Amino acid sequence: MGERSIKRLRLKFIITMLAAFFATMALIAIMVNMAYSSVIQSRMDGILDSIIQNDGELSTAAEENMSVTNKRDFAYFTVYLDKDGKMIRTSIQNDPQLREDQAYEVARKVLALPTLSLWQSGSVDDFYYKVAEGDNGGRVIAFADGAVELGESRRVSGLSLCFLGAGLLFAFVLVLSISKRAIKPEIEAARRQSEFITNASHELKTPLAVIRANTEVEEAIQGESEWSQSTLRQVDYLDGLVKNLVEFARADEGDEREPPTDVNVSEVVGSVVHTFQSVAAQHGVTLTDKSDSDVIIEANKDKVSQLVRLLVDNATKYCDEGGQIVATASPLRRSKALGFWRRGARIVVSNTYANGEGVDYDRMFERFYRGDKAHSNQTGYGVGLSIAQRICEENNGSIKASWKDGVVYFTCVLY
Repeated sequence: MGERSIKRLRLKFIITMLAAFFATMALIAIMVNMAYSSVIQSRMDGILDSIIQNDGELSTAAEENMSVTNKRDFAYFTVYLDKDGKMIRTSIQNDPQLREDQAYEVARKVLALPTLSLWQSGSVDDFYYKVAEGDNGGRVIAFADGAVELGESRRVSGLSLCFLGAGLLFAFVLVLSISKRAIKPEIEAARRQSEFITNASHELKTPLAVIRANTEVEEAIQGESEWSQSTLRQVDYLDGLVKNLVEFARADEGDEREPPTDVNVSEVVGSVVHTFQSVAAQHGVTLTDKSDSDVIIEANKDKVSQLVRLLVDNATKYCDEGGQIVATASPLRRSKALGFWRRGARIVVSNTYANGEGVDYDRMFERFYRGDKAHSNQTGYGVGLSIAQRICEENNGSIKASWKDGVVYFTCVLY
């Protein structure tokens, strides 16, 4: 795992931890607020029950259980309705600031509540209410002034949000600091591994060049032979492998990339398909470009071209004899990423592959994995698709492999 991969893993870890912390704290805040509201509602239900049972007046027993403040400031009223919801009478003498039309208007709001069939008590505006059955199928609704209690409930909710935000900020700083320390040894190990691969690759170039030169001199003196040609083929193979290892090392080192420019993906795919026509003909397969016109994204053109070459090259190696390879590029709907709208492209390279059922396509992108060692066209290093995956990730995209009805598809999404 390279430095970039470790940093991406760290970012995922931070996001996951913060999401888990936020969900936990939010659940606790909701439970605290619900418990607080439930206690107040239960206390008010007892008072309102007493008012209903005492024909609109607070009973002496209920009044004795109230606090001194509530006894002094407590205001309440009752609305009596017939079975059609029309007001019969009111009892508003215990709330001198309220008129009958205002009392009826509050009662109508209660009757319009969609949750009334489930809960016969609750709050509306600045009042707590309790609904009970009245005479002749009517209803009795008792109200109590709950401005103080509801205001406190709202303050508790506000404080909960403040604590949630402060806790989330503290958790972010803490997780950021801990994760930075945690990945430091891993980044150092990845850097050393990348340096080793780079140094080893450079060291291998010299003996490979010497072996090639000696073999070519031997062929010039003694003529070509089966053994000399085999040696040159192995040198070519190792030389290609060394180049791929250097490519990986450069990517892992996190070198600065060139700034992205507008790239016509359709033209890139068409150019690569044209280049590989002779290769496809040598393998006895047909190669077709079916891209939409003018698929434009912001990217590094050389990287996009390398991605398409890797996919087409892989398809020619694993395509069935006499089969068909199809490369397409199509635009994606603009996707919102980090608050900005960006253009996207989907690149699909498919080839006929009759024996593809049951293959573990998730492993196709592992380094040095070669899924079909018996395929006659197979001459790769097992790292091309890993490089393709790296290019997709660098462009905020992804790549996946799938198989259906004798055709294997490699689908890339780039932004």
